Amino acid sequence: MSSIAEVRSSNSGPQEKKAGMLSHNQAIELFRSMQTEVEHRQFVSGRVVKIYSDQADLPSKTRKDDVVSYAWEMLGNIDVKLNHNNKTIINVGPLCSHFNCMPLIDEEVVLVEHDGQVFYDFPLNRMGKVNHNRSNKVLGEKLVFEQTTYMARPVVPNHGDTTIQGRFGNYMMFTSEATMEGYRSYPKIVIGNNQDRDALQVGHKNFDKNFPHFHNANSCGSVIEMTSNADAIELEPSALESDQEEFFETGGDMISISSDSIMINSAGGDGNSIFLSSGDTINLTSMNEINIATIGNGQISIGKTDATSAAVKGSELKNFMISLLSGIQNFCDKLDTFEGDGSAQIKAAAQAFRGFAEKANTSFIENDAMFSKKVFIQ
Repeated sequence: MSSIAEVRSSNSGPQEKKAGMLSHNQAIELFRSMQTEVEHRQFVSGRVVKIYSDQADLPSKTRKDDVVSYAWEMLGNIDVKLNHNNKTIINVGPLCSHFNCMPLIDEEVVLVEHDGQVFYDFPLNRMGKVNHNRSNKVLGEKLVFEQTTYMARPVVPNHGDTTIQGRFGNYMMFTSEATMEGYRSYPKIVIGNNQDRDALQVGHKNFDKNFPHFHNANSCGSVIEMTSNADAIELEPSALESDQEEFFETGGDMISISSDSIMINSAGGDGNSIFLSSGDTINLTSMNEINIATIGNGQISIGKTDATSAAVKGSELKNFMISLLSGIQNFCDKLDTFEGDGSAQIKAAAQAFRGFAEKANTSFIENDAMFSKKVFIQ
């Protein structure tokens, strides 16, 4: 059997291009004739003319329970006009149901026939772009417009990289970081989203439609990186206390997540929990506020998960101390009026006790020195 790399010229010229719809059997016969008469090959190409990507695109059908539904099995399929003769093949499914790049109208795809069934593979890289590869726009854009995806560019790869990239400025890279000698060795995984946040690169892209995208963890809209380099990661923390700088180590195996907002959510219900565990230290740092709260009668425990000693409320403690110190001063005032044996000693003790109360009031109550300026409880 000849290999796919072998090309054989036909004895006759190519078929005349004629428009029209093909039946399933005609499509199979056409594929086989093109493989034998035009070239000895397994693949042919065609231009996408319709995409079944929405419920409105699907024909209706009646289910076994007499309910009118839609032909959901066609979702993700396409109609393709063959480049060879301009004939259209309808309802072509993806070659792989687990990994697929949905083409756009007017993009070209590779078609392949297996055992009487036609499939389409990835869009042809006609223009070297990631947002679209419509080299010849005939039917026009439907949902994905070049103007709105113009900044989405191919990510610059390093030697040996594997990159999966979407049309909208999102990508995944299986890449590496270099050793001190410059050899690519340390494994690294990158998930990036929203290239438009990098103002410097946007400026270059505006003036050069082929300018690529250089991954930068500090300028990407959102990013997750898994690194293993012995050196510090490239991501710069937005808040880092001066005391933390001494022990802020990010080398070795590391997962870093960065975005404007990050939500980690555990679905509601009994027993659903979030656990943060560390063999050494857990640090929480914010430029503004850190809030920890429970809704209802739930308990917040600090120090131990089964802590039983309740935290003291600052305002209530202040009111108690004011009342206590006021009572001490009143008691000392009454001692000042005592006459009799030992009155001098009693009055001296009362004066000293009053001084203590006045000093405690000034130092702790009036200046709020007993209260934290950052930590508050309900």
